[in-house]
Amino acid sequence: MAFRFLFHTDLSDLTDLLSPLAMTKGRICKICGICVTILFSLSLSAQKLTFSQPHGFCDEPFSLTVSADGSKALPEDAVIRYTLDGSVPTLSSQAYAQPLDIKGTTILRAAAFSSTGRLTPVATATWIFASDVLKQSDHPEGYPEKWGKYTQFSGTATADYGMDQEMTTDPVLTPKIIEGLKSLPVLSIVTDKDHLFSHENDEEQGGIYIFTGPPVGDNTGHGWTRPTSIELMGGPQQHDLTVDCGLRLHGGHGRLAEKNPKHSFRLVFKSQYGPKSLDYPVFGENEPQKFDQLVLRCHFGNAWQHWDESNRQRAQYTRDVWARRMQRKIGRTSVNALYVNLFLNGMYWGIYNIAERVNDQYGKDHLGGSKSDIDVVKIEEDGGNHHEASEGTLDAWEQMVATAKKAADPTSYQQLQTMLDIDSFIDYMLINQYAGNTDWAHHNWYAILRRGAESQGFRFLCWDTELIFDNVYENVLGRHDGSAYPTGIFQNLMKNK
Repeated sequence: MAFRFLFHTDLSDLTDLLSPLAMTKGRICKICGICVTILFSLSLSAQKLTFSQPHGFCDEPFSLTVSADGSKALPEDAVIRYTLDGSVPTLSSQAYAQPLDIKGTTILRAAAFSSTGRLTPVATATWIFASDVLKQSDHPEGYPEKWGKYTQFSGTATADYGMDQEMTTDPVLTPKIIEGLKSLPVLSIVTDKDHLFSHENDEEQGGIYIFTGPPVGDNTGHGWTRPTSIELMGGPQQHDLTVDCGLRLHGGHGRLAEKNPKHSFRLVFKSQYGPKSLDYPVFGENEPQKFDQLVLRCHFGNAWQHWDESNRQRAQYTRDVWARRMQRKIGRTSVNALYVNLFLNGMYWGIYNIAERVNDQYGKDHLGGSKSDIDVVKIEEDGGNHHEASEGTLDAWEQMVATAKKAADPTSYQQLQTMLDIDSFIDYMLINQYAGNTDWAHHNWYAILRRGAESQGFRFLCWDTELIFDNVYENVLGRHDGSAYPTGIFQNLMKNK
């Protein structure tokens, strides 16, 4: 084991491996000198900084003290250094010498340093003053006035940071806006602003909000991931989470600057950025609590910032979550959701909903088995619409689709029942047909399977169900997008009495 330590650089994994050794106090030095040296080093790395005021909403200014967590004093030559712009503190950052006066919305990142480098992990906290949110400027210092280039015609998106003053200064609306801000949990994303808004076209340095990686035209930026810190706090559940992770953009045409200035994100948990997975009850104590990715959905269709006026006039942020929660309420596997108010480096970014990422971890949590048992099938829109197994393979999917084509035959239908969860599929189709889903089934769905003896067949999951309930007369019962799509499978099944 000691030889592995010599070549291993992931401190989080080392801590996991050494924790049983640390519990055998008095015997550890009998293992080897290398282990003792590493444990001594880790004892410094494990030291953390704490803040005298918990993160979240604040009504009054306060004095903030930054200190070590008390379990072990910092070395005498240690200096706490901090930043207020979202960047990671360095040896050249401002030194903490006395309590800080916090008088407005503040993002603070701090770490202890010696002359040779950083001694502690970076501690991050966000304090939000609702009065500052109401007067949020459209020209924040240090942020660009232009965002990403348009993809399908010439031009560049004009940046939009500010709150609409005709709304936020209205004496009737002001208290309601403040109440709305505090009624949902806050998700605060804190990172170097260049990670988001740098116009440098570089895979390592470019801003992900500038190079969005759309599925059509120039896809520069697709897959770019940047280190960040997130805080989930407050709300009815009184969330209290701070964790480091990776941040990238998520979605299809919502990445196009001309279609949507507000983009969806994905949180990526890897040891490269922080813990290799998030262990926290994001969706409640009775739901899965381990995640390697989470999606921050911004609402694209039927949303107030949409490019199409008629779409904006139907704006409601309930449709997509309604479909997912309805699927859960009728006893089917579905994707959890949590509404939050999102803040980006202290700037209010709007209402988002956190969703589970449908991958092998999701399959293991909801269907059982192991990650290696899971197939996830979806329509991949990059480079043209095509079926993709984002987890596992397409083998079982193609066999199910081929059998469904012959569903009129009793023998084939009997075989299909071992490949497709028929009852679950019926309920999935009912939701989309009842709601008149017009942006489906050529895309916007997942099918998930647990292979093996315990398999119950493919199950379809409602996803991106924003264009529903648009027209009371909408009828999608006759849709047939092809035999390898939910509507095609439905039409083939309808041939069987």
